[in-house]
This record gives sequence, C-alpha cells and structure tokens, in this order.
Amino acid sequence: MPLPGLIANTWDGAQTVAAPSPKAQVLVRSMPSPAIESSALQARRNTGAAIRRKTTGGGRKAAGVIILGGAHGSLAVARSLGRKGVPVWFIGDDHPIARYSRYVKRRLTWNRFAPDEAVATLVSLARNDGAAGWVLFPAGDIETQLVAQHHATLAGYFRLFTMPWDTLEQLNDKSLLYRLAAEIGVGFPRSYDHEAGDMPGPEGFPVIIKPVSSERPNALTKDKAWLAGSRPELATRLSLAKELMGQGHVVVQEMIPGDGSTQFSYAGLWDEGREIAFLTARRTRQFPIDFGMTSSFVETVDVPEVAAAARRLLTATHFHGIVEIEFKYDARERSYKVLDANTRAWAWIGLGESAGVDFPYLAWQLATGKAVDAGPPARPASWLYPSRNVLSIVQGWRRNGERPAWRTMLGASTSANFAWDDVLPGVVDLPIQAYRFARGFVRKR
Repeated sequence: MPLPGLIANTWDGAQTVAAPSPKAQVLVRSMPSPAIESSALQARRNTGAAIRRKTTGGGRKAAGVIILGGAHGSLAVARSLGRKGVPVWFIGDDHPIARYSRYVKRRLTWNRFAPDEAVATLVSLARNDGAAGWVLFPAGDIETQLVAQHHATLAGYFRLFTMPWDTLEQLNDKSLLYRLAAEIGVGFPRSYDHEAGDMPGPEGFPVIIKPVSSERPNALTKDKAWLAGSRPELATRLSLAKELMGQGHVVVQEMIPGDGSTQFSYAGLWDEGREIAFLTARRTRQFPIDFGMTSSFVETVDVPEVAAAARRLLTATHFHGIVEIEFKYDARERSYKVLDANTRAWAWIGLGESAGVDFPYLAWQLATGKAVDAGPPARPASWLYPSRNVLSIVQGWRRNGERPAWRTMLGASTSANFAWDDVLPGVVDLPIQAYRFARGFVRKR
C-alpha cells in the first residue's frame, strides 16, 4: 500500500478534537462528570504546589527524574533529560543498559514484584535522599502499574504524569482496550470468547494467544504471544496459557497477515484529554519477525487514519501522560486495527528526540508544571537497534526467502544503544544480550 512521504507532526490543542459525532457525545456522557475531573485536576495541582513549597526553598533547582525499569527506552529517557541538565536516577532489577549511561547519576536495585517494598523505597528516597518533588518516569509495564496503583501515595512525594490505575487499565488490559475500541468504532482483531466456547472454525486458523497484560512474568508474557495453527494446538496452548495467566487473562484473536511493513504506531503526549504532541511511525522490522520482543527498525511516516483512531481512544479515556498505541494494517479489509497500548516509555521513544518531538523532555515539562513547548512540526527520522535488526533480516531471509533489507542498517538518525556523547551503553549492549540469552537458555534446561 503506498504511503505518504515520511513526516511527523506536533498538534495544536485547538485542533485536537473535531465536532463530536453522536457516538462521541454518548461516550462523553459516560465519562466522569466535569466536577469529578475538576476535583482530580485540582488535587493534582494542590499536590504540586505543596511539593514546590517543600523543595524549591530560596533557590530554584530543576526537579530531577527517577526512571523506573525498562531497557532501551529508559536509556533514551536518561539521555534526553541528562543532556538538558536534569538530574537522573535509575531504579531497576531487569535490563541494566540504562545503568551504563553517563547521564545516570545514581543507580539502585529493587524487587519490582514486591509493590509494598518498592513504594517504601520510593518514599524513603523522597524523605531522606532529596528526591521529593522529582518526576517518576515508568519505563516498564510492572513499574507503570506500580505507580498507577499507588498513585495517591506517590503523588504526595513526587510529580507524576501517570494516571491512576482505574483509568489507565482501560488501555493496558487488552480485553478492556478491545471492548473500548468496539464501543467507539475503532477496528481491532477479531477476538474469540473462548471462555464461552466460541472457537475458530477450520478457516479461522492460525490464531494468536495473548496475555491481557504483562504484569505476571511467565513464558507467555515473555514471548508476548503464541501462534496456534490448528484446533488441537490451540487447545493445548490455551490450556497452558490459562494455567500461567489464570481465567479471564488470556485473549484468543485472529492472525492479521503481514510483516513489519504493515505495523504502525501512534506516539503522543496528552494533558488531561488534550493532545500536546504526536508522531506516527512504521515499525518496519522487529525481532523475532512474528511477534517481536522489540522493534529493530522504526521510521516516521504520516498515517492520518492511525492518528485519528488513537485520538478517539485517548479522548474516550481523558488521557494524561505519554502513550504509544500499536496498529496493524489489515489488507483484507483495508483498515488499521489496534493491537496494544503502552502507557510508559517504549523502546524507540528516542526516535522522537531526533524527529523534533522529544517525548521525555515534554513529559518532564508537563509533570513539573512548566509551559510545554512542543515546537514546530517534526522532521523525518528513523531508529535502529543494530544487533536485533541483523537478526531480523537474517531470520526473514532464512524463513521466508526475503531479500535482505540491508538498507535499514544505514543512515538511521537514532540508535537504540549508541550515542557519541554516551558511548558505554553501545559498547556493553551486545555482551548484555549474550549474557541474558545464555541465562535464559540455562533456565529453560
């Protein structure tokens, strides 16, 4: 399908929402009342004012940021904010790549699966280590849920752009996301109500088995999805998925044909239901090529249909914060279907900085109450994860006979790991990958 030229855009809030359709008007009435929204917003402002009184004192100092979890997205956040003089700390117990950035001034470890302990750690940093009034920047799924579920407590010590969980869950839980999409007329993959016995017929295979969220670490959440090519295979894999995830926490849906060239994303920053900045991108390559653990080559493209669908979802939830929403183009129906939403720093968030839409810095400005300067429309840009992209190219060639897409290895404006002003993460990334692969192989045995 031909696409317009590569471009990304910022968005003027006055242009964000067109005149609502009758369906949109019904949806607005189902949202919290203006009084409730106003109270929540006022509470956020009161908390921010109290924090400022406690932390600014006689001289004004830039509020620092504590990055929570994540991997290459965390590294991009650290670089973006560190380059602008914002103090950066990192807390994580999984991927260590961000720890090696020269912009990270303090590195801590915790158990992200022990929420009470994790919250106590954060509160202690605010009370005893001078981090009161800093911005919490979740970069992993578990960490995002931690901040959202303990929003009231953490908002008393930190500046947050993450929404409370009762609202954020509508996007983070795939079953709720698809329900919302159905209500507002956004396309999504056909899903089967397997709990009620609704299963695909012979012509419906292959299908995908997905976890509704990534909060439970196990084989399925690690793989992101499993493919089932027949009814017996579906029965076997679905039984294991339910055992791992529990009843009601597994989605069975159609497999939309197409490779990375049919996968698109909307990335945006929103303030209380108003879009501040955005770009759309094509996730051209990923590894593994079926259900990528991460994208390996991403490039900005102008896809108005994707942006429009994403805005409908975010307007419906009165969204606040950063978000990346994934879509796939279904050539059979000539439509874009929503797959997933990430309400934390995503792997290729660094693409925005080179495209002129610096999401980490804009989110920091939003959280600290500064005027958010989204700047002019962004320029074309691309993001490359070199080692994973090589693996993606080789896998595509060996499995499908694809012509090697070596062009994606050249001329990217942003690297997932390397930067001339922050060299060490690029040096250690490959050894880290090798170690993590070997550790995973040993555990499987």
